[in-house]
Amino acid sequence: MFDDWRLLVDAPLVGAWNMAVDEVLLDGVAAGTTPPTIRFYGWNPPCLSLGYFQPFDVVDVDGCRALGVDVVRRPTGGRAILHDRELTYSVALPAPVLGQDGGVLPSYYRLSLVLQDGLRRLGVPATLAPESARSSAAHGPVCFDRPSAHEILLHGRKLVGSAQTRRGGGLLQHGSILNEPRIDKLMACLHRTDGAGSRGLEDGVAGLAELGVTDLGPIASAIGAAFAVGFGVDLVEAPLRPHEEEAARALARSKYQSAGWTERLVPSIT
Repeated sequence: MFDDWRLLVDAPLVGAWNMAVDEVLLDGVAAGTTPPTIRFYGWNPPCLSLGYFQPFDVVDVDGCRALGVDVVRRPTGGRAILHDRELTYSVALPAPVLGQDGGVLPSYYRLSLVLQDGLRRLGVPATLAPESARSSAAHGPVCFDRPSAHEILLHGRKLVGSAQTRRGGGLLQHGSILNEPRIDKLMACLHRTDGAGSRGLEDGVAGLAELGVTDLGPIASAIGAAFAVGFGVDLVEAPLRPHEEEAARALARSKYQSAGWTERLVPSIT
């Protein structure tokens, strides 16, 4: 068991690399070779990420290309997110760390409480969506079209969209903390079949910039401090280890840059 948790603060990089690193961290904590890790990162170029079970045909490829938006598929569930003017967090830890909160919904709630505390340290009056706000198959392809249970809200509008997956006793949760919502750009990257326009989405989405919180560094610091307090651990900033970098490079090439992974219409369940 690791006494300290690791803090990773990464420069904005391509979507395939970002997802590969998160998956390598998940595998490492599951195997017991990697300490629980809190990671903050950005995306360059802007990237549309699809949920694991989301068919690729929701993507407007020409729209993405025209706007210089990359496309990647996440290892987690949920729906499409445009990663542009935002900060992404990820948490990789052994599920037993959560104790009695180890179930999917309880763990989501526990981690959301920590995120809420971090945002409140910045003066953001963040609240949590009620448990009754469950995800529905009737929802459209956009993650931020409505909140799910325990997701982070600002004045009743969705501020943070998160998703989770588990493997071999390890848990990965990552999510998008919006700074400036880019709804028109998101809409241009997707084929919408639910009849909803950008105005409806804009009314339900919030960004930290509206509160004057625009510097991403303090956001990462505040949320990192909240994790340290919330779990009673020391958070030590440290880079990826060489073998983790090597594994992430290989996984980015073999999986996250592969059309067979990203562009599949009927996701594999294996």
